[in-house]
Amino acid sequence: MSVKIGLSGASVMAKQGRESFLRYVDAAEQLGWDSVWFSDRIVGPVWRMDPIAGMAMVAGRTEKLKFGTGVLLMSMRSPVTAARELATIDLLSNGRLVLGVGVGQESPAEYEAMGVRKSDRGRRLDEAIIVMRRLWTEERVTYESAFLKLTDAGIGVRPKQANIPIWIGSRSEAGLRRTGRLGDGWLPTQLTPEEVAAGVARIKEHAAEAGRAIPDDHFGLQISSYLVERGSVPDYVKERHLLNRRPGVAPERINLLGTPDEVMARMREYVDAGATKFVFNPACGADEMPDQMRLQAEAIVQPFHRKLVPLGAQAG
Repeated sequence: MSVKIGLSGASVMAKQGRESFLRYVDAAEQLGWDSVWFSDRIVGPVWRMDPIAGMAMVAGRTEKLKFGTGVLLMSMRSPVTAARELATIDLLSNGRLVLGVGVGQESPAEYEAMGVRKSDRGRRLDEAIIVMRRLWTEERVTYESAFLKLTDAGIGVRPKQANIPIWIGSRSEAGLRRTGRLGDGWLPTQLTPEEVAAGVARIKEHAAEAGRAIPDDHFGLQISSYLVERGSVPDYVKERHLLNRRPGVAPERINLLGTPDEVMARMREYVDAGATKFVFNPACGADEMPDQMRLQAEAIVQPFHRKLVPLGAQAG
């Protein structure tokens, strides 16, 4: 099976303005990246562009580049509004959308801002997945729960894809169970190869219990990346640009850092563990982003996309 590599970091460039963002999108398509991905923070101290608006821009700007959310906070958003927006974008992009969803962060700030109880986030996410799929495929939907009531309601718009694929981004046991029961794929963040292998196995177990199967090429990973042509990664990269959500784990274990040969070797470990879709998040600011995009595309992305790299036993 093939390995595909997408690109995150759009907000870093969008913060610089329209022309910076459009150069980033154009370069992603020209350099052969598979897709661009948008994270979602509704409120908070970090500058992030709205993912729905960002994907609409990409849909209108490009012809081949896929795009997705890593991840959209559907535990806080209206599934009806989101279903209509996403169906429209997918239709007008000729079916290039992949939807990653998640429950959100531990901080209560976003839940409070959206009028949602944090304790309901799992149930709300489950419901959103079910309701959106029905709205994409049925003319009229009647549905009622503690959070939502639809009576013979339809959104009218149909996505280009028969059903927009929904990938779930979580490494918790509840998230693995949800992926097996409801997801089309898995897209967690900051895992070691060993953790990827364990997660894939658990998801397959949960899927089998639900009478389902997740395709082998629908297991992915979001991971920060920084390449150097020779030598070692500068200290400021680790200090300024790497997420530090797992302080007990060495940065080299959950990020792709180093020379092309070093990063390629790490990629093989992840592929052998069962990951075949990757979203790279270049660990840099706007000043370095063009060079990192080019170097990572030429040294890692393009060889994998041309299938020039032996993928290991599990990847076939």
